[in-house]
Amino acid sequence: MKKSLLNTFSSLEQHQKEQLADIESPLLLSFAALKLAKEACGIEELTSEHIAACLECAGVAVSKRSIKNALARAYNRVSRKLNADGETSFKLMIKGQREIDALLGKKLMSVVYIKSNEPRTARMKLSDILSSLRGEVRICDPYYGIRTLDSLDLVPRACEIRFITCKTNETGRRLQGAINDFKRERPQVSFRQVARPNELHDRYILTNQLLLILGHGLKDIGGKESFIISLDKNLVPDLLKKLISAFNEKWRQGNPL
Repeated sequence: MKKSLLNTFSSLEQHQKEQLADIESPLLLSFAALKLAKEACGIEELTSEHIAACLECAGVAVSKRSIKNALARAYNRVSRKLNADGETSFKLMIKGQREIDALLGKKLMSVVYIKSNEPRTARMKLSDILSSLRGEVRICDPYYGIRTLDSLDLVPRACEIRFITCKTNETGRRLQGAINDFKRERPQVSFRQVARPNELHDRYILTNQLLLILGHGLKDIGGKESFIISLDKNLVPDLLKKLISAFNEKWRQGNPL
């Protein structure tokens, strides 16, 4: 294998290495390696051993056996050819290219525009965003109500959610009953009120991978013109780290709802 190929994978930008590290499927990792080898070095065919070596240079550990087994089930997404050493070389086909393009083509920043007086459309857009969240989800939203629970239900059930807030204009007993019912069905969701309400102004959602800045609260989204800005951690690593730290401190001082 040409040394320049290994150097290319070693020299990938950090956000590219992070993208590869976030891929759990050996098959998709193989597609990614084949795609990058072709685009960066003009090399279209790699063996499973070559793919494993390239990924290792990018900081991603995956065994040759895992790659070989995965590519054996890739069907027409790759082509296969025996080389002079009796090893099988793989070449990425259009269907495999489409799969990995959709994954690696993720934008570091995106903006979703929410029109005023279109609550149903706004909810559909919000659903697309919240349903894609993964891992621990931290949400800061100054105002809350029963409609907030509808929004939180859009987040996958596998996620642990911490929602911090401070104010509501809804009836306390009715709202608290709805929250209790919600927590009974989704025990991985926790609610807290900040100790000092005046300190809570901005609306945002944090994961370990993403910062979402909300122009309007989850409770009434679509009532007014607003935006949802998505920033990948590779674009704002220091800001994301500071916001998570600040959120955790507010959470520590808050009172359970």
